[in-house]
Amino acid sequence: MIGIGENVLLEYIEENELKKAKSKAVSIENNELLIAYPVDVVTGRTVILHNDMEVTVEFVGKDEVPYRFTSRIKGKVKEKLQMICLEMPPSEKMKRIQRRQYVRTDAVLDVLIQPPNKEEFCTLSYNISAGGIAVILAEGRSLQSGESLRLIISLSEEENTRQIETEAVVRRIFDDLKSGKRKMTLEYTGIAASDQQFLLQYCIRRQLNKRRKARME
Repeated sequence: MIGIGENVLLEYIEENELKKAKSKAVSIENNELLIAYPVDVVTGRTVILHNDMEVTVEFVGKDEVPYRFTSRIKGKVKEKLQMICLEMPPSEKMKRIQRRQYVRTDAVLDVLIQPPNKEEFCTLSYNISAGGIAVILAEGRSLQSGESLRLIISLSEEENTRQIETEAVVRRIFDDLKSGKRKMTLEYTGIAASDQQFLLQYCIRRQLNKRRKARME
C-alpha cells in the first residue's frame, strides 16, 4: 500500500511528550518497512529511534487514501543509505484515517476559487487541514452546498510558497455572527497524495509551533 519514495509521518513518545518526525519509504519486503533516517517536523533535526520503540506510522496509500498503523522499531540497516527498519503489518491491520481525524489549524492563506461556468475569485482561508479548508465567502458570490469547484491554495511557510491545486466540494455555507462574515467550508475531492501529505505535515508543524509558543508565554 505504501509506494517507494512516499512520505511517511511517525508519532512516538519521548520523555512523556508526543513527538512527530517525517521520513520516506525506501524499501518494503518480508513484512518490513525500511525508511530513511527521520527528521523532526519542527526542528528539522535527525531523530534517534531506539530498538523496540513503539511508533504510529501515517502515510497516503496508492489509492490516495491516508492510512495509519502501529509499529515497532526493529533496528538500523546500513547499506548505501542508512535506514530504520519497522515492522510492517498486513494491510487489513491498517486503519483508514477518517476526514474528521485530520489535524486542523488556523491559517490565513490566499485561495483562488474556480467554480465551473462562473467567474473565479480570490479569498482568504481561516482554517485548513489535509482534508479540507474553510474560507471567507465574499459578498455577491453565489455558491451552493454540494457544488463542485477547483481550488488553488497558496501555502506560505518560512518565505517559501507552494501551490496546492485540487478539486473540492462545498460542504457548508453559513453566516458567522461573531465576525459578521459569510463563511464556507470545502472538502478536497481530487487532491494529489503528495499534496495531501504535505498539508498534513504543514498542519502538524503549525500546531506544534503554537503549543511551543504557548508554553514559552
